[in-house]
Amino acid sequence: MSLSLLRYYCYKHLKNTVVKTVIFFKPIAVSIIAAIIISSIFISAATGQSLPAGFSQVLVANGISSPTVMAFAPDGRIFIAQQTGQLRIIKNGVLLAQPFISLSVNSSGERGLLGIAFDPAFASNNFIYLYYTLPSAVNNRISRFTANGDIAVAGSEVVILNLDPLSTATNHNGGTMQFGPDGKLYVGVGENANAVNSQNLDTYLGKVLRINKDGSVPAGNPFTTGSNQRQRVWEYGVRNPFTISFQPGTGRLFINDVGQVTWEEIDEGTRGGLNFGWPNAEGNSTNPAYTNPVYTYEHGTGSGLGCAITGGTFFNPAATNYPSSYIGRYFYIDYCGNWIDMLRLSTSSWMRYPFASSIAGSPVSIATGPDGNLYFLSRANSAVYKITYTSSQMPVITNQPQTISVAEGSPASFSVSATGTAPLSYQWRKNAINISGAIASSYTIPAVTPSSAGIYSVIVTNMVGSSTSNNATLTVTQPNQVPVATINTPAAGATFAAGTSINFSGNGTDPEDGILGATAFTWFVVFHHDTHTHPGPSAPSGVKSGSFSIPNTGETSSNVFYRLYLVVTDSQGAKDTAYTDITPRTSAITINTNPQGLQITLDGQPFKSPLTVSSVEGMLRAIGTVSPQTLNGTTYTFSNWSHGGAQTQTIATPVNDSGFTANFSTTVTTTLTPVADAYVRSRAYGNTNYGSDPSLILQNSGVPENIYQSYLRFDISTVPLNSSSVKLRLYGNLDNTNNPVITTQLFNVPGLTWQESDITNSNRPYAQTTVLATADISGTIAKYYEWDLTAYINTRRSFNSLAFSIEIRNLTVTGNNRVIFNSKENTTNKPELVITNNSSRLANAYPAFDPIVADNNLPESFYVYPNPANGYLTVKYLPELSGGTLQIIDLAGRIVLTKNLTEKNVQPLITGYLKEGIYILVIEKENKKYSQRVMIKK
Repeated sequence: MSLSLLRYYCYKHLKNTVVKTVIFFKPIAVSIIAAIIISSIFISAATGQSLPAGFSQVLVANGISSPTVMAFAPDGRIFIAQQTGQLRIIKNGVLLAQPFISLSVNSSGERGLLGIAFDPAFASNNFIYLYYTLPSAVNNRISRFTANGDIAVAGSEVVILNLDPLSTATNHNGGTMQFGPDGKLYVGVGENANAVNSQNLDTYLGKVLRINKDGSVPAGNPFTTGSNQRQRVWEYGVRNPFTISFQPGTGRLFINDVGQVTWEEIDEGTRGGLNFGWPNAEGNSTNPAYTNPVYTYEHGTGSGLGCAITGGTFFNPAATNYPSSYIGRYFYIDYCGNWIDMLRLSTSSWMRYPFASSIAGSPVSIATGPDGNLYFLSRANSAVYKITYTSSQMPVITNQPQTISVAEGSPASFSVSATGTAPLSYQWRKNAINISGAIASSYTIPAVTPSSAGIYSVIVTNMVGSSTSNNATLTVTQPNQVPVATINTPAAGATFAAGTSINFSGNGTDPEDGILGATAFTWFVVFHHDTHTHPGPSAPSGVKSGSFSIPNTGETSSNVFYRLYLVVTDSQGAKDTAYTDITPRTSAITINTNPQGLQITLDGQPFKSPLTVSSVEGMLRAIGTVSPQTLNGTTYTFSNWSHGGAQTQTIATPVNDSGFTANFSTTVTTTLTPVADAYVRSRAYGNTNYGSDPSLILQNSGVPENIYQSYLRFDISTVPLNSSSVKLRLYGNLDNTNNPVITTQLFNVPGLTWQESDITNSNRPYAQTTVLATADISGTIAKYYEWDLTAYINTRRSFNSLAFSIEIRNLTVTGNNRVIFNSKENTTNKPELVITNNSSRLANAYPAFDPIVADNNLPESFYVYPNPANGYLTVKYLPELSGGTLQIIDLAGRIVLTKNLTEKNVQPLITGYLKEGIYILVIEKENKKYSQRVMIKK
């Protein structure tokens, strides 16, 4: 669902009667209303309207096309934004003819002039803030203007904040703005139909912002570092926060977030830094990471059901004649339900109560007026209404008769609606003289003549008293026949695909004017979705033919179509309307996982696979998945999509039904303990062995007499090649707090023959100087610390090393502070080498030739250098292997070289004739084999 903010009027003659057809685009979830109202009276009483006793819906002003939001100035004037960029003022109950300002905006879809806020010091500085879409549609902007009475000072615009660039989607712009009790400006920004934006703190989209008057970052925001966007975020995880409201006195902040297909939300944003969950959650969620709404209601028809929450206000006026039971309640409206409901705080939860039903159509922007009445806008009626209360029950006129102009010979009709104690009686008057027999709520003249012109009004009476309506003027014009509009193309039954263009053409004729010229033509497109509408793509007017583009982003439902309208106007202003529908070509998209049942995402929302949706051909859809994830106790890691591409990617809906499968592999974790570990100590303890000690101790005192170092050796013969992750984990702590942090380092030890039962400082193996990994140890509370050895172990395994040995020592010099880890002799929390892989890696983790290793006492029985080799290499081997056979074997298992080993323990080999690649060098003696990998480079 989305907020569509555009209005068109068209007129139609029926037989010899002038009929006005008013067509409105509805925000969020309402269908187009084609209200045919005789003699251009287009404001009528709502059918079946219901309010509590004593309350009435009263028209304040009409003629305000495409209203989006209103705000009360401190002096009581009502400022109303029109989507097309005009800011109108109602002053002393009268709509001023001249706008306060007319901005150049992009008003397609839900773009346009969308937000108003008065500076807290408006009475002295005359500052007013507006939220609008730039004409280029590059981004939405917040600017400050200066008022000079009822007109903005020319050139007074000061740009406060440019929001993030917009996509081609025209919906979900938000735009609500209010100053909080802290003097900061709070701004609701929609996610621009890209749900992923809502969880991304580095964009303004899908957020409620909190900024200073000049747009800068205020103190007290929840995110104090990072991007400019992040630092201005107050709340996130919202979809389209169309309105917000602060409660006077308490400062409580409610956010009215327009939902998608199921739930509408009222979220409380009084405390900053909250995540309301969109798109991962809509409505209430069991995920503790998300803050649930104060109240939700479902989509549908009936009491308390609707499609879009388009306004909310805390009713805490300074004074009111409403009954006291309504004070402190939160009133909110739904765009499709055409109702006003209210919430009352009961203990710790908010309870819903119905208030008004069948109010003026397509309501938006409900507010508490300074006079103590509720006010709201009706997009269907292009009007502002207020809800008044009186205990006297005398008649209250809620809709006034309207001034009209009618051609001679056509009917003219006036109507009025009123509330009060029944029965109500009516008496229509012309020029203040009663019209005999005109005693109904409407008065119709079947065929007007020049003498019908005049001023009409009505007196409404009941047993309590009477009320007199405003005057309405009837003007009689010359007779005129209606023109005829015809759409030639697209023909009936035309279809569309997203991302394409539709060509159109038409004709217009008139009995008096003949064939109408192009200037008489007005074209517009309405986008129908489910039971509601959005404004469609822009179509040029003043032409007899042209084209418009079908977007491939935005609304993704396939339950859509476009209705193309043609309105032709003759020289006397009579109009005729024709339309044709263009329906979508669709296909099914099935998103699956292997195995089934894992989570996928479509357009940022999570679903369980498999998921099949209908989609319009060519529509761009974002598909993705989560990795890793767990199903039935097994952890799975994303491997690839069956069609290729990134884990999250955008596809164009294919012409034919298509499937997209995300392949997963299981995550396999192996934990190894060392085959040997021990610490050594210097000088006086240089010949002491600590191999059986339950601890591994480290200390770097800066003097040779007091050094502790530790050694660990692991058998890695079972570790696959190219592991996803290999981490050494040691459990330990500092023995005191003299140093808050001590940095430890790991070093490779080439020698692998040391034994923990006899290793001492005097005979400890040599360690290389390159640091393999570091970790900072802090605090005296023991825990596991990790060193990442993935690259190191993968390199060793690539050369078929079957074991490794490391030395660990302190980099930080300390006086008497030591690091103490558990050794393998400890009963709990022993050293670990944790290897993580997935099943797809393991399938190719070993070479085609897998040599036999039979003697664990000689895990590295020979050395090869240089490695990689180019032209020659040298093999140095232990004496025990003299007399054995050396072979070089390629990865296909073919023997490319054979040598007998002598007692020299060194064997030079010529390798220049070998192709570049990896080979296995194998020494075999007495049916035992020892191997290493060697790389040949050219």
